[in-house]
Amino acid sequence: MSQFPHDDFDEVPPYRQDEVGKHRAPGAAPAGGATGSSGVAKWIGLLVVAVLVIVAVGWFVTRDGDDGAPVAEEENGQEEADPDEENGDNGAEGENGEDGENGAEEEPGGGLSDEHPVRAVNAGAPDGSAGQLTSQLQELGLDVGQSLDWNFAEWSTPTTPQVIYPEDEQQELAEAIAAELGIDTVSQNESWSTIVVVIGPEYE
Repeated sequence: MSQFPHDDFDEVPPYRQDEVGKHRAPGAAPAGGATGSSGVAKWIGLLVVAVLVIVAVGWFVTRDGDDGAPVAEEENGQEEADPDEENGDNGAEGENGEDGENGAEEEPGGGLSDEHPVRAVNAGAPDGSAGQLTSQLQELGLDVGQSLDWNFAEWSTPTTPQVIYPEDEQQELAEAIAAELGIDTVSQNESWSTIVVVIGPEYE
């Protein structure tokens, strides 16, 4: 027997583990349950923060890599492209610039016309000299005919070397040929049918 008189609280059944005490407000959660929910929320919050940190770090690393690589490639590409551009410019000058134009003017013939035929005449030059002179005339871009020997029995002894032309309209070309070959004597003789370059013993 208790030393206290019997009252209403003596009739309250024992507490169950999941039951809130009678002195608490109706609907209040047990202390143990509140603590468990708070712990779970705490760990979820930490996990979310960790994921955000990882995503942020990865984004910055990727961004830095994307920003840096193209710049390096662009700089390297530009440095490598400069020599090509310079070579391209030099090539263009060689083909279309002054050098190219000079090269075109220096084509075989040096600007000499092939309108009138030309022949080499050997008047006492070493054997094979007429053939060699023929090759020189061909390199000048002229219309070169077959070479021949000077007929000393029927023709008078010529002044050598010289260039002979039969017609007035051939004078300009005859003088140009003489200038190319370093011949000082240029004369007109209508007995010839073509321009002739006469060489003698002085021809090597």
